[in-house]
Amino acid sequence: MHGTTRPRPTVHPAVTGVNAVVWIEPGRALLVRGRADGETSSIETHIPDRPTSTLPALAAVAHQVGPVDRVLVLGTDELRTALEREIVAIGHRPETIQDAVLEGPVDTDVLLAKLRRLA
Repeated sequence: MHGTTRPRPTVHPAVTGVNAVVWIEPGRALLVRGRADGETSSIETHIPDRPTSTLPALAAVAHQVGPVDRVLVLGTDELRTALEREIVAIGHRPETIQDAVLEGPVDTDVLLAKLRRLA
């Protein structure tokens, strides 16, 4: 895994009121994230097909999730599981991660609807 190595805090971080939804599939990851001001932002990241390049790309997506209360990870089983591991590796508690089955393709509007349901 390529998450940042650091000691985990003994006290869990304060509630942020911010959630995120990630769709991951071969070739791309699409992240929709709430912000503290109530607005949302979206980021699309290329996920390389080469195994040696995939893990650093997943770590980059995990870092883009940032501090959130909950993150919903959607997509293909193998990539979804690998991304969930990276999210935990950078310091998120496993219980913040939710996953669900959703058939693709997915666009930003679908993820925004899922994000609203997390709130």
